[in-house]
Amino acid sequence: MSQLTRVPAAYAGEGQGAGPMFVTQRAGLFEAEGLDVQIRLLDGAKRVVRGLLDDEVLFGNLAAPALVDAALGGAELVFLTGGINQQFLVGRPGLAPVAELAGGRIGPGEPGQLGDLLVRFLVGRLAAQGIGGIQIVYGDASRDRQAALLEGRIDAAPLSPPGAMQARKQGCKFLVDFADYGLNFTLGGIATTREIIAERRDLVRRFVRAYVAGMHRYKTDRELVLQVQQDYSGFSDRGIAEETYDATEPGFPRAPYPVTTGLQIVLDTMASTDARAVGADPRSMVDASFVGELDESGYIARLYGG
Repeated sequence: MSQLTRVPAAYAGEGQGAGPMFVTQRAGLFEAEGLDVQIRLLDGAKRVVRGLLDDEVLFGNLAAPALVDAALGGAELVFLTGGINQQFLVGRPGLAPVAELAGGRIGPGEPGQLGDLLVRFLVGRLAAQGIGGIQIVYGDASRDRQAALLEGRIDAAPLSPPGAMQARKQGCKFLVDFADYGLNFTLGGIATTREIIAERRDLVRRFVRAYVAGMHRYKTDRELVLQVQQDYSGFSDRGIAEETYDATEPGFPRAPYPVTTGLQIVLDTMASTDARAVGADPRSMVDASFVGELDESGYIARLYGG
């Protein structure tokens, strides 16, 4: 085989969204496309954005708010695929239902990250239901938020599997499934820069083709996914891995087009405090052509035996 092309890539956190990229790597599907993909944790979507803009990485798996914020500032970043971003609002032990959040404290993590966007979106919805007086408490990372819930320092927090499943196992309750608002597959995916697309389109095509094949393995090879998830997430409990897979696999479509509906919700939520978001077009933040080529050629149907 000819020498593989080295491709640095990154992911933002231990949640299930990075699963398909790791499954693609473990199954040898990047290598089959001539790519040596090296995946790094950059610990947060904003850091993945910076890695993309600084050419530190060529592809990044991240949630939408950081990319949207950068794009509004003029950065030429786009999502190439959609990606699962299942999120739950998790209440501390003893707090349920969601109406008990009135006057309580929600910890979304850092300002401007996905948790912040979800909480600001939800607070508006809850206020319309008469559930008000909610205080937003910034600061804790995902695992720190779990500890804050268990210690009663906050009343609720948005968490992603597998962390959400671990929190539930420790006595916390799921108060809201953000998928009920359509906010599961629409808030993230694989991104790159328009410069990379223009200068290395064949490499992008091969990366996306491998990733789509990896999505097929994710949806059809449960045992492989469980092994991979336990390795990259740091959660060794197989039961948590099984719960995570069963909760998230249905949200992964066969053709993972980047989806603009969630980006529009991000823009609408940001618009209350950021004038740049008013009237911005989410279609400018995606390039669906690569998934489209695979879909229209029949490649995706053939993967699934169609």
